[in-house]
Amino acid sequence: MRGFGWPLALPFWAALPRLLRLYVRLLRDGRVPLFPKLIVVAALVYLIAPVDFTPDFLVPVLGHLDDVLVLWLAFRALARLSPPEVVAEHSARVSRPR
Repeated sequence: MRGFGWPLALPFWAALPRLLRLYVRLLRDGRVPLFPKLIVVAALVYLIAPVDFTPDFLVPVLGHLDDVLVLWLAFRALARLSPPEVVAEHSARVSRPR
């Protein structure tokens, strides 16, 4: 299974800081509707809530993976439900070298 594993994940880790800056900018932008922002808030509440779909202590790896999946889906919804021109504007700004 050549090419599977860590080398496959490198582009994700390299893009992660830029993605996080994009999501923060979208959350702060008044042109983004409230509903996508509430999805992210609900995901964050889920992460800190004591109730979990897959308890971390029962299935250590899967317990954390469902947390990551919920957060990823919430941020993906934020980007998809935001006005495309707003996403493009912020994406261009966070992609510029500092």
